[in-house]
Amino acid sequence: MDSRRKTAQSSHWYKKIAAIFMSTFALAGCVTTGGGNGWPVETYPNACGSTMIPFEPICLSSADYYGGFKYGDQLSACRQSMSYYINALDEYYRCSDEKLKGIFNELLKKVSATYSCYVEYFQQHEEGDPSVKCPPVDVPRFYASHEAGGVAIDLGVPRCIVKSNKYNFSPKNRYQLDDCHEQVEVFMGKGILSSSYNATSAQEQYDTYLRNMRRVLDQKANYVVSKFNCIAEKRKYCI
Repeated sequence: MDSRRKTAQSSHWYKKIAAIFMSTFALAGCVTTGGGNGWPVETYPNACGSTMIPFEPICLSSADYYGGFKYGDQLSACRQSMSYYINALDEYYRCSDEKLKGIFNELLKKVSATYSCYVEYFQQHEEGDPSVKCPPVDVPRFYASHEAGGVAIDLGVPRCIVKSNKYNFSPKNRYQLDDCHEQVEVFMGKGILSSSYNATSAQEQYDTYLRNMRRVLDQKANYVVSKFNCIAEKRKYCI
């Protein structure tokens, strides 16, 4: 599976967020210092293992509800949480990329092997059920975020090859094998269409999902930085 997430694009995003976030450091002098020791910091240690996009730091909603940051230490702690949060978003993206890439790379191998097994079967039989000799592919679970579309049902694995508990769609004769071949070509990215009712290109799903995920995470990062700045500047309304 080819990665099309360019290093320059990731660097551009990181610099963009860093540039916005750095503007908050100058605001520390605008907050009254006093009390405030021991404010909690959210570190997001499990961003990679989570099945959900990390939630924004609690300190933002808390400060907004109570009328802003009352102490310098409170603001500093929230700033730290913000830094961990933005890093967690980047970590979540990286892990989603690696997980989906690994799953598709494995599926591409299995789909190709199963189809080759089908071909060998029908070289010896006019008709029959090749799934007995060539077990259908069991699709692993990928917890796709509902906020970033692009991943098809069963990860787009050809219907004639994917394991199903309801019906066996494996080809039963050489004519159906031709149709299965077209589905495999689509999944492999070699077909004329990138998507059909029976299969979807693995590469296109991967590219689309990661592109959508990048957009969603950029929006979340920009939103929390803007909200933090708004609260730190003691503006009246911070949405």
